[in-house]
Amino acid sequence: MPVRTPHFPDLLFGSAARLRRWEDALMGLLQSHGYRELHPSLVLREAVPEGALRFFDGDDLVALRWDFTVALAGLLTRGFPEPPPRVAYAGAVFRRPVQPWEAVERFEVGCERIQPEGEASAEADVELARLLMAIPGCLGLKSAILHLGNAALVRRPLEAEGLFGALSDAVVAALSRRAPHRVREALDGHPSAARLAAHAEALLSELDGPGTLDALESSPYAGLLEAEREHMDRALQALLPILPPNLELRVDLADVAGLGFYTGPTLRLWAPGAQQELAAGGRYDRLFPDLGRPWQAAGFCVRLSRLLDLADTRPDLFEEPR
Repeated sequence: MPVRTPHFPDLLFGSAARLRRWEDALMGLLQSHGYRELHPSLVLREAVPEGALRFFDGDDLVALRWDFTVALAGLLTRGFPEPPPRVAYAGAVFRRPVQPWEAVERFEVGCERIQPEGEASAEADVELARLLMAIPGCLGLKSAILHLGNAALVRRPLEAEGLFGALSDAVVAALSRRAPHRVREALDGHPSAARLAAHAEALLSELDGPGTLDALESSPYAGLLEAEREHMDRALQALLPILPPNLELRVDLADVAGLGFYTGPTLRLWAPGAQQELAAGGRYDRLFPDLGRPWQAAGFCVRLSRLLDLADTRPDLFEEPR
């Protein structure tokens, strides 16, 4: 029998008011930094991704918006000859859940920083990190943890060794489990096994803030990744002096979540006691070129549905609303 609740959650008075308050606060923050709202249609007509909710509109198979990034990319490439630099959004997305307890209808607020081809990206990446650092204060979270990573730290060595397909997926899966011995097992007999295993050891060093970057010096790919290391170091030097007292900053060299999408720096926001990340994003420079536009882009989304669940189960993590 189909299950409708909690896959399509009804929000009662308290949650509905909290959602509206959070959306207003986050969109106000983004607009104060120059981000202008775009609202793509809830219905995707050109791309029907796997995992989306599909239905027929007459004879046409269409899907409900499953992700703002994809929907916005289509809207931007159709509507703008030159990219708008800062875009914000708010609303619902619909995804078939991986886990049975996850909702299909989810609420998000987020932003994208879009740049013409060749424009330096470092300043934009730091701008997004600064914005994400302000999110816990907007939501009334008493404390939070911000993880900084970089997808290129994994992607570039794999590509340099010519690892693709199932073998590459096995290495990424082992890193996602934080299990360097699994990396060695997956690569047993491969010519690059020793080098990639040593790199995995470096990536999985203890999270201890800026000092974690020093672990990359022991990697066989230290020279290959020098630009990424310098980029992360500059970002840390810019962010640490303005770190809010309720926010802990961690460097996560082995962040492989979304590796098929992200191409550079990644950002993830957690709260103590939360079982899932509350906000996530990063640089994805392949999206617009795949759609025929030479634009670079980065962004993040705040997963308000997870925050509503957290506020229900752990109200002690939030300040009382004013």
